Amino acid sequence: MAKLGNAAAAIKPKGGGSVKVKVIGGLVVGVIALIILFNIFNFANTDANRIGLHYGGGVIEDKKFKSVIPPGSTNKLIGPGDTVYTYPIDQRSYIIGGDGADTDAGDEVTVVSKDNVRLGVRVQVYFTLNRDQNVLKSFHERIGLKTDAYEERGWNDMLQSYFRPQIDRALAAIASTYGWAELYNNEAKKSQFQSAAAKEFTRLLPAAVGGDYFCGPGYNGSNDCGELSFTIQKPMPLDKGIIDGLEAKQRAELAKATQEQKNQQVQVELQSVQQQVKLLGPNGYLLKSAIESGKIQFMVIPQNGNVSIPVPTPTQPTPNQSGGGPGTTQVPNATQPAR
Repeated sequence: MAKLGNAAAAIKPKGGGSVKVKVIGGLVVGVIALIILFNIFNFANTDANRIGLHYGGGVIEDKKFKSVIPPGSTNKLIGPGDTVYTYPIDQRSYIIGGDGADTDAGDEVTVVSKDNVRLGVRVQVYFTLNRDQNVLKSFHERIGLKTDAYEERGWNDMLQSYFRPQIDRALAAIASTYGWAELYNNEAKKSQFQSAAAKEFTRLLPAAVGGDYFCGPGYNGSNDCGELSFTIQKPMPLDKGIIDGLEAKQRAELAKATQEQKNQQVQVELQSVQQQVKLLGPNGYLLKSAIESGKIQFMVIPQNGNVSIPVPTPTQPTPNQSGGGPGTTQVPNATQPAR
C-alpha cells in the first residue's frame, strides 16, 4: 500500500505540470495570434491639420496608391504592411531672413539693380498645399518621396530645394529693370517691383516642381486654389556708404529748396516795396514805414472841435500861461492832425 501511495503521489505532479504547460502554451499562442491580428488589421491616424496618402505594402500586393485618409481620422483600418504618408493642409510659409526665418536670420536674396548696385532683399511667401487627390498624389510621388517632405525636416529641405532657387531667379530678373534708388526709397516703384516679382515667381515655381502643387493661403480644399502670397521688405544696398551718400544728397537738396523759398519770399517783399514807392513816392513810403513801425505817432482831430493836448508842465508858471488849466493848451477849430 505504501508503494501504491508513493506511485499515486508521483503521478499527481505530472498531471499538474501538464496543465501548466497547456496554459503557458495557450498564452503564447494567444500573443502570437494578437501579433498576427495587429499585422493583418493595421490602423492609421491623421492629425486635424494633416492629410494622409494610403499606399499598399503587403507581401502579395504592389506598393501603389490606395486612398486618401482625411484630416483628423482615428483608427482608420488599412491593410497589413500598408503605409500612410501625411502632409500639412494648414497655411505654410517660407521666409528668407529676419525673425522666424526658415533660413538664417541674416540671410537675404542678393540682386543687382539696373545701375549695378547690389541689394539685399528679405522675402515672405505664404501658401497651402493643393489637396486635390490627383495633384496631391503627383506631388508625393514626384517631390515628396524624393525629399521626405512628409516629415518636418524633409518638408523644410523641399522648400529650400524648390522655393529658394525660383525666388532668387524671379527677384534677380525683375530687379535688373529698376534703379537702386527707386527700389530703396520710392514706394510706388517698390510696389511695382513686388508685384512683378510675385508674378514671375508663380510662373517659375510650377515649371520647376512639375505641377500646380501649391495654392494661396486662403485655400481650404473646396474653393479656388488662388495665388501664393509673395511679399518683400525694403531692398537695402549692401554697401552702406551708398545710403550715407544718398542721405547727404537729400540734405543738400532740402537746404537748397529752403534757401530758394527764402529768396522767393524776399523777392515778393521787394516787389511789394517797389509798388508802394511807385504809388506813394519815396517820402510817402518812408513816412508810411515810420508810422507802421511806431516811430511816428499821430492823432485825428474832429473838425470844429477842441482838443486838449498834454504838454510838459513847467516848474514855474509863466505870466503868458492862460486858460485851459495847468498843463493843457486849447486848440480851437483844429482841422489838421497834430504831430
